[in-house]
Parts: sequence; structure tokens; C-alpha cells
Amino acid sequence: MNHKHLLAGVAATALLTAGSAFAASHSGDQLQAQAAMIDALSKKVEQLSANQGGVNNGVKGVSLKVSGQVNRAVMFVSDGNDKSAINYVDNDASSTRVRWDAVANVSDSTEVGTRLEMEMESNTSAGAVLNGNAGGNAFVARHAYVYIKGGFGTLTTGQQGEATEGLLHSSFNYASLAAINPEDTTGIANAGVNFLSFGDGGRQDAIRYDTPNFGGAKASISSRDNGDVTAAIRYSGKIGGLGVLAALGYETNPGAGNDPLMAGSFGIDVGPVALNGSFGEEFDDNNNDRFYYAVGLAHKGKYVDMGPTSLGVQYMANNGGFDGQGNVYSLGFGLVQGVAAGAEAYAQLTFHGGNEGAVDNAIASMVGMRVKF
Repeated sequence: MNHKHLLAGVAATALLTAGSAFAASHSGDQLQAQAAMIDALSKKVEQLSANQGGVNNGVKGVSLKVSGQVNRAVMFVSDGNDKSAINYVDNDASSTRVRWDAVANVSDSTEVGTRLEMEMESNTSAGAVLNGNAGGNAFVARHAYVYIKGGFGTLTTGQQGEATEGLLHSSFNYASLAAINPEDTTGIANAGVNFLSFGDGGRQDAIRYDTPNFGGAKASISSRDNGDVTAAIRYSGKIGGLGVLAALGYETNPGAGNDPLMAGSFGIDVGPVALNGSFGEEFDDNNNDRFYYAVGLAHKGKYVDMGPTSLGVQYMANNGGFDGQGNVYSLGFGLVQGVAAGAEAYAQLTFHGGNEGAVDNAIASMVGMRVKF
């Protein structure tokens, strides 16, 4: 039922009841009873007004938003020789999840809040295999943090993305949902073809500070309890009439055998197409630096009534950063089609190669849909 109609009905009932009782008698008892009835109806109206957003908050004055998504796909993998398999997966490029965001205002310019986000991947595409179910995460925390935000920036503590999280995704990568992104992990885990990209910070229990936006630029720094410190600077704006996205980050990466990392990404929107790129390098004291890079093109347009159509192509290469492998490369193609509010279908095809004599010419392909709520 429409809440506005319900509120109007309750109010009208209260007025009609009051008028009838008053007209019937002026006795004190009846007037007292009528006053109690009107007071009860008024409280009911207030309660309905407070809950008309559809979510009954536990704390008055705190706004609560519940959202999430389900992303499922059918995935075909082949080692390029005589082994292949079909996996029914959760697309790790944008996994199934649910989140709760709560916000309370301290003042007109300052707020405090929290996010609790859980991930559910029953069979992740990141671990696609040739001999059975890859497995996944039943119900694990992606985010569980609190923050305070104002003119001074944002200070966050808890399970969250480090300062460099998303660093490789500062680009106009319209087909990212189709696993056309710098963290393409749709290799074949037990056939020796995997691609390693690095420098994009993960989600950790940490403390993080983000500056305000200064002309399209902002900086971030975070630290977690093992001593790892990450820092990044990002930019979003226009230069010479072209849309520009860019990010550059650094990670101390402490621990035995772990060397500092530097990574970044960019996107240039020239109208019909966008040029995107990313890179990462690990600085080894023995001059055995690992590195990778990715370049790609993307396009987004409206060609059917259902929704926008996005296309992407990406080439990636690294110098053997995964378990001592040799040079590895991949070439991927992706299509994303909007089909309804919050719903997108996609298709992807990636060729994996290199690896200096190990499995070559492997193929990974997915067809699926993500529905947000």
C-alpha cells in the first residue's frame, strides 16, 4: 500500500472519529476518551512516517541502506591441448555480495558511519580448474569498518581496502565486468597458466586516511599491523577537453623476501573509444625485478533499447611473476550488455600464452549475468 495514502487515511479517520464523538455528546468522559484515541492515532502516524523508507532502523537518527549483487556465470576452460572443462562459477571480477551502510550526521559538514559487507563465492572463477569444482568462500567479510568524514578528509579503521586498493582500475574500462581488467585471474589453475598482477592493495584490518578532493586529485595512506604501509594519489578530471583518470601507488611490502612495489593505471576518454593502461613493478635488491603491464581499448554506446552496450579488448604481459614461470601474456575480449535496471549480461573470451614451454594457447571463456539490488 502507498504510505502516503495510508497516512492520509489514518489522519482522516482520526478527524472523523473526533468529530462524530464531539457531536454526539459533550460529556467529560467521552471527551477524555476521544482525546486518548486521537493521541494513539497520532503516535501511529508518526511511526508510519518514520518507517516509510521500508527499513526499520534500530537507532533513531541513523540512516541505513542495504544493497548487494549476485553474479553467476558458465565458464569454459581449456589447456590448449586435449583437456577442457565447464565450470559454473561466481565471476570474481565482481563477486556476489551483500552490504549494510549506516550513516549518522555529527553536524552539517561531518558524518560518522560504518560498512559491513560480506562476500559469497560458492565456486570462484579465479580458481577455474580442469578437474572439478574450484571452491570458494561461503560467507566471508570484505568490509567491516567505521569512519568519520568531514572537511578534513576521511579517517577509517577496521577491515577495509588499503590505500592502494583499486589502484589498477583508474581507467574507463567499460567491460571490466566481463573480466577484461588488470586483475584478470581467469587462468587455468591446475594447467600452469596463470597471470600475476600486483600493486593493487587488498582488504585488511588497517587504519586509513583519505584527503579531501583538491581539483580532482586526492591522496590516501594506510597502515596495518604487520608494518605494511601503502600510499596512493589519484586524479579524475578533464585535461585538454579529454576525460582523464590516473592513479599511482607505493607499498612497502615488508617481510622476508618481499620487496617494495610500485603500480599505477590510467584512462583517457577520447569520445568513441577510451585508451586504458596499468603497470606494476617489484623492486628486487638482486636486480631481478618483476613487472607486468596491460593496455586496452574500450567503447560504450546505446544500440538497443534494453540498455548500454560496452566493448573491451586488453593485452597483458609479465616477466614470469607467478611461481617462477617464464614470460606470460593474455589477450582478452569482452562484451557487457545492460538488460534491465541493475542487471547486466556479459560474455568474455581470453587467450593465455607464453610460459616458456609449459602449457600454451589456453582458453578461458565466460557467459553470465550480474543483478544488483
